[in-house]
Amino acid sequence: MSFVVEIQPEVLPKTDNSVGIDLGIKTFATFSDGTKIDAPKPLKKRIKKLRKVKFVII
Repeated sequence: MSFVVEIQPEVLPKTDNSVGIDLGIKTFATFSDGTKIDAPKPLKKRIKKLRKVKFVII
């Protein structure tokens, strides 16, 4: 399936504000102002649920 979309680009006003973003593995994103966002860990949540599930082989 393929989609083609035509849009008019929006010109944003210029500001003196800027921020750098460093993407990583342990820390998902670190901003130049020191803010850190932890990486999502969906596997850890699933492991806890899978430990409770009993598998039956027939």
